[in-house]
This record gives sequence, structure tokens and C-alpha cells, in this order.
Amino acid sequence: QTMVDPPARFLAVKVLLLVWHLPSSHLSAFSFQRISRFSNSRIAITTTGWSINKNDKAELVVERSEPVSKSKSKVSPYSEINSGGSDGDDNNNKNLPFFSSWPNWLQNGLRDLGGVRFIVNAATRSIAAPIFYWNNPWCFPEFLRISGPEYPWLVSALRFVGTIDKDKPDIDFTKQVYGDHPSQVAQVMIANNVDESHGTAPLFLFFHGGFWGSGFPTMYRLLSLPFLDRNFRTIILGYRTFPDATTEGQVDDLVLAVHYFINKYGGADGSGGPVVLMGHSSGAHISMLAAMQGRLPTVDALIAASGVYDIERHYKLEEKMGVSEISPMAAANGFTVENLRKNSPSRLGTSLPLTFPSVLLIHGGLDVLAPPQNSKDFHKILCEAPKPREVTMPVGKLTKSCRLDILDEVGHNDLVLEACLGGKTQTNICDWIDSTIEL
Repeated sequence: QTMVDPPARFLAVKVLLLVWHLPSSHLSAFSFQRISRFSNSRIAITTTGWSINKNDKAELVVERSEPVSKSKSKVSPYSEINSGGSDGDDNNNKNLPFFSSWPNWLQNGLRDLGGVRFIVNAATRSIAAPIFYWNNPWCFPEFLRISGPEYPWLVSALRFVGTIDKDKPDIDFTKQVYGDHPSQVAQVMIANNVDESHGTAPLFLFFHGGFWGSGFPTMYRLLSLPFLDRNFRTIILGYRTFPDATTEGQVDDLVLAVHYFINKYGGADGSGGPVVLMGHSSGAHISMLAAMQGRLPTVDALIAASGVYDIERHYKLEEKMGVSEISPMAAANGFTVENLRKNSPSRLGTSLPLTFPSVLLIHGGLDVLAPPQNSKDFHKILCEAPKPREVTMPVGKLTKSCRLDILDEVGHNDLVLEACLGGKTQTNICDWIDSTIEL
């Protein structure tokens, strides 16, 4: 999908961005003054994959922590861990993040008291989101369109001037509570022209990542676009992140949300349309953990994107990267080796539950935050697992499968951006859905 950005057509949108709403925050002139202070430097916002270069121009960057030659680009960071170390430790120490030199008590405090979550979420709202919409102004009208009931007069105005295509349907957008905690809220988007002439429309649920300790649904709202176009009811799930919940609590939130929304929109008795669940990064880990525990019996297809499936091994990588003390991963998964293994899908045995869904493991080949070896190794485990006995399914609704897609030249956050905006990630996901379930 190619989007054309005529500068004149979106000039009003860029002006609007200076004074109006961005996801979960309002962008002021002060925000842009803060961004402009980086004009003589180059920073990378790794939570979204966006950077500011010396010319003060935002650009999408491939996530590489250092230049990689072609001969080394396909070597997994895990290979050095498995071999017990690597050469050039002095050079590796020079590449550690600045906060790795902070005392452990400070890093642990930021992690355990929610400081990491606050910083990451605030940076996403005040820096990353403005940069993204400034460079992709066509996305902002689309964000407003799928949030229609929140800004009805603005959507009407943009339709009137032609910035929003008059042929694109209005979206019924609601925020729905599925639990008692303030974070247990989902954003539900259903096109007004959803076609249910052949039965209940399919359901797509997204469980975001954030290394178990950050993230919020609004930053992923645009992910609904390709699925709304394909007649899905689309739900972006919010949930408790660390320190409000550990991995066990996050699995509970996912199971609770899936059960709630399938009962409401899909028909828990199996009479409704197909149900597709997608998790990204830590969200993929939580989704896979719940599926392997047999707690997602009504999910037909699971898309696990950029996931981590061996927590113990990944903790060793975090140690090597200098982020293990500040990262929520070990804390959320129980600290001890026994707990890290218990929360690793790759170590839960080879017997799959009867309700295990079809699976697409999709990963970026340039992912340095959660290396693609995660999906490669886990795919092998799933393929070697004894297949559950035949389960009676409605004819044509589901074809059981387990597929692995490694996408070259795609980084950790690039993958979810491509899923939103178009590219081979979106194409592969949609093709797999078409081949797996009958819409």
C-alpha cells in the first residue's frame, strides 16, 4: 500500500498538529521547542524506532545499535551467549547505555516504582508521536477518523475539505472497561458498514508490547486500519504493566479481556466469526504463554510478532546489553532461574493443549531488542511437538498451521509500524490470515 502525501493537501494538518490533539496528549509549541534543542545531536528513540538527525528532521531508522557488516548481520546476539562470551568485551562496555553505570539501587527503584514506565510512556507521547505524525501527516486524519466520536466536528471538517476521503466509513469508537483496574480498558473500533450478512464479523484483538513494563493502547490505534478495511471488529487491549502486575497478572488480564470481548462480540460457543489475536514483543510472549497453558480456547489464530520465548536466555542478553537492572523483564517474570524458566513458552514441554490455535511467528531479521533466533528456535519446538488429537471444527473455518516468517531489513519496531502503515509485514499477516481462516 502506497500513500501519497501532497504537501498542500496536508498543510492544514501540520498546522493542526501544532495546537491540537496527539495520541493521549496535546502538543504545544513548547514541545517542538524541546525537540529543536536536539538540532546539533543525533538521538534514537528506541521505543518507536524514530530519530532526530543533525538537520532536525525526523526519520524512520533501522534499529541497529552499531554498524553491522553483511558478514555479521545474520549472526544472532544469542550465539555469543551460548558460546560463553565473545571477543572485544572492552569495546562492548563502551557501547553500553549511559544508565548502565548508575547504581543498581537507582535502576531497580526506577523499575519497581514505575519510573521506567512513566519515562517511556511520556517520551512516546511528547516526542515520538509528534515526530511520527509530522512526517506522516496522512496518518493523523486517519487517527481522527477511527476515533470519530471523540472529535466529530473535526472529522466532519476534514471530510468537507477532502483530507479524509468521503468514501471511507465512519468508525464506531468506544473505550470499554473489562476489569476493575484503571489499565483494564480496551479501545474498540467497528466500521459503521461492517458486513455481517454471512454471519458474525471476525474479531481482531491486539495485545501490545513494552518489555512487560510500558505501553498503552492509544499508541497502537492505527494498527486497526488494515483490519477495519477487511471487515474485522478491532480491539486494542490495555492491561496492567509492571509494577502493577507480573507476567502471571498480565496473562490473567489477557484471558479476562479475550473472554469478555468474545462473549460480547464473537459468541463464546463457537457460533461467531473467527477470532484472531496478535501480540507484539512482550505481548507476543504473554499471548503465547496463555495459549500454551490452554487458556485461550476461543482464539482461532495467534500472530506472535517479535516475541521472546526463552526468558532465561534473554535475561543473559539483557545483562550483556547493560539493561538487566533497569529492564522490567526479570522482575515481571519472577527473578529466579526457576521462575524465568516457568514463564518461558519454550520450556513448557512439547505437549500442546487441545485448544492450541494456528500460529504465525513473524520476526524482523534486523531485530536487536528481541533477536529473530527467538522465533526460529520456538518454531522448531512447535513443529516437533506432538499434535493434539483431532478437534471438531466448523468446515472451512480453520486450517491448523504453524508458520515462521523472518523479514529481512525489518527491525523490532519497524515490524509493528509496517503492520499499521503497509509493507511486507502487513502483506504477510493478511495473506496468512486468508490462508488460515475463512472470513
